[in-house]
Amino acid sequence: MALEPAGAAKSLTVFYATNRLRETDGFHKESGQPPDDRALWLGKASVQVLGDPGNTEGARGLLTHPEIPGDDDFAKPDKGPAAKLLDAWLDTAKARGAVALFFIHGFSNSFTDALTRATQIAEFYSDHVALAPLAFSWPSDGQVFDPKSMLLDPAGNAIRQYRADQADAKRAGGALGRLLREVHRARLRAIKRGALPRMVLLAHSMGNLALASGLGAMRHGLMTTAMAGTFDHAALVAADVPDTMIVAPEPLADITQLAAAVTVVTNDDGTLWIASSIANDGSRRLGHYGPPRLDLLPPQVMVVDYATGLLAEDSKPHLKNGGTSWDTVHHQYYRNDMKARADLAAVLAGTDPPTRDTLPLAEQEVWSLSGRRRRHAALRFTGP
Repeated sequence: MALEPAGAAKSLTVFYATNRLRETDGFHKESGQPPDDRALWLGKASVQVLGDPGNTEGARGLLTHPEIPGDDDFAKPDKGPAAKLLDAWLDTAKARGAVALFFIHGFSNSFTDALTRATQIAEFYSDHVALAPLAFSWPSDGQVFDPKSMLLDPAGNAIRQYRADQADAKRAGGALGRLLREVHRARLRAIKRGALPRMVLLAHSMGNLALASGLGAMRHGLMTTAMAGTFDHAALVAADVPDTMIVAPEPLADITQLAAAVTVVTNDDGTLWIASSIANDGSRRLGHYGPPRLDLLPPQVMVVDYATGLLAEDSKPHLKNGGTSWDTVHHQYYRNDMKARADLAAVLAGTDPPTRDTLPLAEQEVWSLSGRRRRHAALRFTGP
């Protein structure tokens, strides 16, 4: 990971794309009118790094206002300022010897959260793989509760906020579909320059709903067979979508048309099993249960269960925010569990993860308190 010169604040340049409503030097958290479901802004920002990959919860902030030069909304798809931002992202990755990471955040992430989360991931994984991130910031409100009515009905308040973010993730589909098309164009331009880095996609939690919405939008003329392999790998982590959505004809299944290989990462995740199922009227979530049937998946899709291989919860006391471990321990494991990070880093780097076991057919279904879960492989248990 390339840092600023000695003496300057340590930082990472994070590229971004968003369909949020623009303010002068940034983007709205929320607005009286919904964001455009197609229009895109692209830019970059300098984000603080701590130089400590183990400090998973330490605050990392923006060092400057974000630059927003990609303001033509791809009016010039190969030579305009938005296209040049994508070229700069791939060129930066190539120059650093890094993997170009397209990151889609989950529920309750503001614009700044999206950039700092992408920076966290790059820093956390830096012991294993160099990442050059581009964050797609769909217009989540960035809050678990609406503070205006939190005290009146906290449970109902949280569910309403969750569903508001779901609506925003779905409305981002048009913009994300267009962006993925332009990422493919950028890949072709990088090939012509002889400067193509490895390209990967990582979607976490509700980010998979935004991705599914984007892939659904691409079915209306944007997706072509030539786009196969735009990403060398796609990792769908703790996916907060119905477990059926990865199976054709559902839209998330189309990720196999964009990515040469796909890893679906699951965990025995209380956040998805309990909280999300309540908010979704009992729906089984992909990131907890895995798909309903493994035999319906294309051969390039691997479902990996992290439940038995993660570090013991009592080894992570610093992650207990306010006495709860639902989110930080069980849902954010891709960031804060060292074993999970090592496994996913190998996936992103394109190497064979030495951290997992492929399961025999008899062990590909497992029962937990929540019901039957399905997986091809499991993160290896190596002790506490």
